[in-house]
Amino acid sequence: MSEEQEKDDYSVNPNQKTFDIPHQVDHEVNVVKIYFAKQVPKMVWETKEETYTVKGGGLVSDVKKKYEKKGRRNIQADQADSVKLKAKESVKMTWEEEVQAKKADGSLDFDFERINSTTIKKKVWVVANCEGASGKLSVEIYENKLKNAENIYENPVKFLDGEEEKNKIEFTINGTLVYAKEITMRPKSDEDLKKLIDKFNKRDDKNAFLYFKAEVTGTEDEVKFPDETHEFLNKDNERFEIRYCNCGNNYDITCTRYSKRYGPAYWGSKKLENYSDWDTLIEDKKITDEEKAILVGMSENEGKLDSVQSYDWDLSGEQMIVTAGAMQKTVDHTGKGEFTTQVEEFKAQHPEKYDELFVSCGWTVDSGILYYKDPADPKSEKITGNTLSNKIRENCKESLFGKTVECKPLQPIVNAVIDKVFQEKQVLDFIKRLKEVVLPLTPTGYSYKLSDYLKSKLGKATALDHHINRPGYVQDDFGSALDRFFAKKDANTAKENKAKKEGEKLEKISRNPGEWGDMHGKYEQEILDDYGNKRRGTDMDKRYEKMEKNANLSS
Repeated sequence: MSEEQEKDDYSVNPNQKTFDIPHQVDHEVNVVKIYFAKQVPKMVWETKEETYTVKGGGLVSDVKKKYEKKGRRNIQADQADSVKLKAKESVKMTWEEEVQAKKADGSLDFDFERINSTTIKKKVWVVANCEGASGKLSVEIYENKLKNAENIYENPVKFLDGEEEKNKIEFTINGTLVYAKEITMRPKSDEDLKKLIDKFNKRDDKNAFLYFKAEVTGTEDEVKFPDETHEFLNKDNERFEIRYCNCGNNYDITCTRYSKRYGPAYWGSKKLENYSDWDTLIEDKKITDEEKAILVGMSENEGKLDSVQSYDWDLSGEQMIVTAGAMQKTVDHTGKGEFTTQVEEFKAQHPEKYDELFVSCGWTVDSGILYYKDPADPKSEKITGNTLSNKIRENCKESLFGKTVECKPLQPIVNAVIDKVFQEKQVLDFIKRLKEVVLPLTPTGYSYKLSDYLKSKLGKATALDHHINRPGYVQDDFGSALDRFFAKKDANTAKENKAKKEGEKLEKISRNPGEWGDMHGKYEQEILDDYGNKRRGTDMDKRYEKMEKNANLSS
């Protein structure tokens, strides 16, 4: 902990973006708000300039494009965009760049950003916005048990200030307006922590909701609070959620075998069709009824939402690190892959959940690579690649086939894919893949998109099913199916035309599916029956047969 963090109060630049700065009133102490927060860099725009020497000639506008990147704005040149520059000529460039602000002493400056949740054992900031020039502000944390039979915490909540256990935060009011203290959300003794965890585990959602109570003493000025309760964050939708993540240690991992190779697996139980929040996603217009039908109809061919395994290998013979979720997204032997991308997106979309489900349990994603570090061993280093896949599989061997084995790295992944928020991510990724990746594909040899050919739920499900399992084959295999379809139709047309006179002969079927009219459904079905059965991949004919019989995919 830094020297500043050890102080009882922490004053920051009053021009903070996280709240409106009030006007100080003489002889009055006004406690405006108290909340939990995280520290974020305070960013400012700084003017930069540079002389750029052209290497091979070009327009000034081309030079300006070279300076475009995230965190820059107002890029200007000292010459017009249309000016042509010769080799070795120079242009003066100016722009504004976003940089972290510094305090008067030269140290980096920070803002506070309110957070709504954390997990036990994590550090958080308690921030108080208080007007006044004298007195002492005391802040305590309380749990509201809501509809639960009993509290998890004994009120007021105990926490760590550095290494010291406390149940009260005290700020000396001195006119700085904003006061903050970093605390750790746990009691000091491991025994007390274990008691808390036991209580969390008794709740289905493994969470509790906290709020603040505050008092001001040691001043003769008038003291004001928002209301007579002196409470903060104790209204519906305001309370601070604190959760416990057990990193999946309650899930049993089985040693299995695939092509004489042994590895751990959690087979899962949550089918995509039984996903609990379909109605909410439809009501929120995140998906449509048709999209739900496509996913449910195709889901029999895919893994469970909560299935996770590490026994597979890629086409080059290298071990996969992990395969997870309904789409069986993978992490390859380099730490990269579709599941890595999914976790990285989850990190950006839900940073607090990512921290809870992955970081606190040893998993991190950095620059497109997934890493693991044993969270219980401070001396351990983060690993990926074959080192990680070997670590995951180390307890699986022939003598343990079919038995429950210890697999500490895999359990948090199971716990993550079971989480409600991550499950929503999985479902929405299915739809994103269908709409933004699969349907815009152009079959090999043709100029129209899959979306032009595939109008039925079965058609869209078949293409999505193929892309999930063999993405590199979809364009070629659908193009081949079109080749066979048109060849057959052209041959039939030629045969019929032999018996017809000039002027009565039939034209070949249009290559533009938009011109098929009432015959589109019939033609699409013919193409699908061929493509669905002849697609390259494992058991593609059986997969197509399952989808054909699924009522969700009927027209």
